[in-house]
Amino acid sequence: MIQHIVLLKWKPDTTEDQILSAVRHAEHLPNEIHGVDSLTIGRNRVRHDHGFAHALIVRLSSEEALTEYLEHPLRKQYIEEHLKPLEAERIEIDVPVDLALRAAPQRDWEYGASIGMGHLPDEP
Repeated sequence: MIQHIVLLKWKPDTTEDQILSAVRHAEHLPNEIHGVDSLTIGRNRVRHDHGFAHALIVRLSSEEALTEYLEHPLRKQYIEEHLKPLEAERIEIDVPVDLALRAAPQRDWEYGASIGMGHLPDEP
């Protein structure tokens, strides 16, 4: 898997409605571009002094899927029509998932397992 990460800084006069509209126009991309596993868009919650307000993260199945995504006409059209008119600056990086660390699952509840929250203990 590889992640295509885009950081977006908007022009000063960009409104929340314009940003929301631009984001909504990306909804079709995962279904129409082969190899796109998911596309997430989120607002920066921590530090704003650098000016990058949103991140767009596209998870792709392979390096070949990344190449296809970057060259796909629908992606190019989306950028030209919905992002570029609002952007002051963008940063794009492509990061392969070489290692993913996750917290070990905790089983500290008594009866969550019966509703699909874990494995049932061995029965006698």
